[in-house]
Amino acid sequence: MPHAPARLTLISAALLALAAPAPAQVNEPPRPEKVKIEIRYRIRADRDERVRQYTDLQKFLAKLGFDDARKNEPDYDLEVFEPTAERMTGTIAGAKALSVLDNPRVQNVLFEPADFVRPDADKPVAVKLGLRGGYLPGTQQQLHRQTVEHLAQLGFVESLGYDTRGYTLVRGALPSKSVDVLVKDLRYEPSGWFAPRTRVAQLPAPLSDRNPIRWAEVLPHTEFAAPLAPPAVLPAQLKYSADLRAALLAPAAKGTQLRVEVVFRDRVEDLQPLKIALRGRYSGASVDGAIGNIVHVRLPRAELVELLAQEPGVIGLRLPRQGTETVTTGTGGKGEAVADALKASRLDELHKRGYTGAGVKVVLIGSDFTGAEQLIGTELPRRTKVLDLTTELAPDLIPFKSDPTRVGTGVPAAKALAAAAPDAELVLVRIDPGCYFHLNTVLKLTRGELEYTEALQSRLAELSSRLSAFEDDRDRAIAAYKTAFADLTDNEVAVAQRKKAKADLDAVLARERELTVLSGRLTGYQKDITRTLAGAQVIVNTLVWESGYPLDSVNEFARTIDARATGPAHRVVKGIPAKPAPHVWVQAASASGAAVWGGPFLDANRDGLMEFAPPKSKLPDHSWSAALNFLGTRAATGTVAPELAAGSKLRIVVQWREATNPNFPEADTPAQPLTLRLLRQIDPTGTKRSSDELAEEARSVSVPQVIYRTPTLLVFEQMLEFSVATPGRYALAVDSPGAPDALLPVLRREVEIYPRIAIDTVGAGVGDPKVVFRSFTSPTAGVGTPGDALGAITVGADVPGTLVGGGTGLTLRGKPDILGPGTLNFGPQAASGSGVATGFVGGATALMVQLGAAGPNVFSSTGIDGAKKIQLPPAWLNVLPQGPRVRQ
Repeated sequence: MPHAPARLTLISAALLALAAPAPAQVNEPPRPEKVKIEIRYRIRADRDERVRQYTDLQKFLAKLGFDDARKNEPDYDLEVFEPTAERMTGTIAGAKALSVLDNPRVQNVLFEPADFVRPDADKPVAVKLGLRGGYLPGTQQQLHRQTVEHLAQLGFVESLGYDTRGYTLVRGALPSKSVDVLVKDLRYEPSGWFAPRTRVAQLPAPLSDRNPIRWAEVLPHTEFAAPLAPPAVLPAQLKYSADLRAALLAPAAKGTQLRVEVVFRDRVEDLQPLKIALRGRYSGASVDGAIGNIVHVRLPRAELVELLAQEPGVIGLRLPRQGTETVTTGTGGKGEAVADALKASRLDELHKRGYTGAGVKVVLIGSDFTGAEQLIGTELPRRTKVLDLTTELAPDLIPFKSDPTRVGTGVPAAKALAAAAPDAELVLVRIDPGCYFHLNTVLKLTRGELEYTEALQSRLAELSSRLSAFEDDRDRAIAAYKTAFADLTDNEVAVAQRKKAKADLDAVLARERELTVLSGRLTGYQKDITRTLAGAQVIVNTLVWESGYPLDSVNEFARTIDARATGPAHRVVKGIPAKPAPHVWVQAASASGAAVWGGPFLDANRDGLMEFAPPKSKLPDHSWSAALNFLGTRAATGTVAPELAAGSKLRIVVQWREATNPNFPEADTPAQPLTLRLLRQIDPTGTKRSSDELAEEARSVSVPQVIYRTPTLLVFEQMLEFSVATPGRYALAVDSPGAPDALLPVLRREVEIYPRIAIDTVGAGVGDPKVVFRSFTSPTAGVGTPGDALGAITVGADVPGTLVGGGTGLTLRGKPDILGPGTLNFGPQAASGSGVATGFVGGATALMVQLGAAGPNVFSSTGIDGAKKIQLPPAWLNVLPQGPRVRQ
């Protein structure tokens, strides 16, 4: 049976009085050639006048081809004289069924296919109802809602997301036994023995004015989508994100280690007490990093999540939020040659003047640099080094295996950077894309502010515990060995004891060798990261986080970039050494394109559903409502197919920010809670069913998670995970019922929110097809984080569809700051995306640092501004001094 929360059913193509009515975009199967029809008419007149009007009605119907089913009954001719008669039944051509209403004596009609047999009394029957029109838009919407609510007393269940045609159409299902009621005056139904259940005078206007139903059509299908019944979220799991709940349900999860991000109510100022508490309560657990109020924790067993959720101050747990790749690889020939890009940007002029990046250390951050070491000395500078920060995340200090979907994604960016700055000292840093805190780790290491990272401190504590346990075991093994070999007789017991003692001691010595190797590995790694990264002036990052951390430059790390890029205030104090020079952070802009939507929450028709486009916007050809954003699958070539393939796994995250009352800082309930709903078109072609018939396939069911809080603002996220079982066309709807009424007026919150919705195609490689928005896209949804930071040089690709803006709540922040080549050819391979552009601009940044350019945006002195493609002005080049010419 069709099912729908009340709000979903009010989707409309009309957006109140300010909105121009949208043309119908719905395909419907043609009506049957012949339908059975029941006509309710009304003639209130004396005998002679009734005869005249009745005869006129018969003639009118005869012209339409109406065949009266009672024409052969004996008393048929007497009906013309019967003042209480008001029904006619018969058949008529399907195309003429609604023309019956053109006669003013006809009150309403009910029709169905001539060969349709209604099911049993309690079985559902699909119906389509036409309502009276002519009201103002707001009143028409009221009539629609009141009619649906009144029909619910008869067992009516409204369909999902259909085109209401300006709130003049209702679709849904009604029990077979109640279908005939539709040809009566609905205001008097349901009725008891002597009177209706609700008196007409007690009904709200405009429902109480007149019968709302003009026509009712029974549709010839009896198969209905099963009601969506999402699994209930246990109270103990309300703190879990949707992806964490799904991971814990997997059979393979039990007993295995799990990495989670713990969201605390407040910023974690000191991790040491938390580390001690976790080691004491959860043997084998470790804290590997933190950024603001989000702490990255490794648990030895997934079952410990339940206990961790009960720790003081914990308001949420989730799987580590993954950074998205910004590099796409493919075959060559479609992009720009590297030499041409250098010439177009005029970086080759800097090379001729001797500025090649010599003496500048540049750090390039990516998720995988497989194959880069083989390119050192050829396509990468000879002084290139590779560091792997995933090493510190494992107890054995062995780097993580490469993710098959990310293998080598950082190499094209490294090639682009090396082409722009061939003599720079390049450090390639691999991080786990689920460790956002590693960005801050790299920043601190470059400034010499860290000796041991948080993860290394955890590994050191684990090593210390293992050494302590080893020493106890070694002492016992040596004592047992001495005791056993004190008796050198051939006695069987003595021989067995000596054999066992030797085996135990050999095992202990093997453990000693392992611990020695592990200790050396830890020491070597610690020296590598502190020495290699120290002194870097330029940091280039190709990863972008679309969710999980507050956008709009609110999150902790974006603010850190802002603060450190500008440096401290100038003070001249004798005897105090100068502060280190500010860093230049070069950041890739989001490459997700149409997979991200952002904008204000609009609900012009007040139906509780967010509209993805403002009133009067033109709807796409395949759409009938601004509240439905249809999805599609974008191939690597850029073409978008309207269907989602079976097996695709989506993770949809919506983030929004709300202002709070500082007098009530503990509030963590959103004033505008958002629910994500995924709907599927049952028959997109409209061949057998109307194309606006939808089935709800998935719904976010948990409460929104607070991921960041201050006394004046809260940042919420809601997540929906869905695996496509039935291929087809899907649409996203965002529902907001609003917060419940406050007990006191002073507690009521009115907010204006700007949601940002990101779709992640889970498990897809950088060149695989990905799910995107198809109906409504939002190029101004923001560049992601940390590209939203004012202190970062955010780089976009010079291609259509690049996301711009600092975020949905920062409409005046111009991002990206500069554009790089959209696609570069490296021999037979081509690479595109903002990540490649960022590598190229990162190399140019190294040249600018070598030149002595100042400020967080080193290009501002050249005159490049306002998200223009990198191209050094000739006038600026003409005043440059000659640089060093010796290549290192």
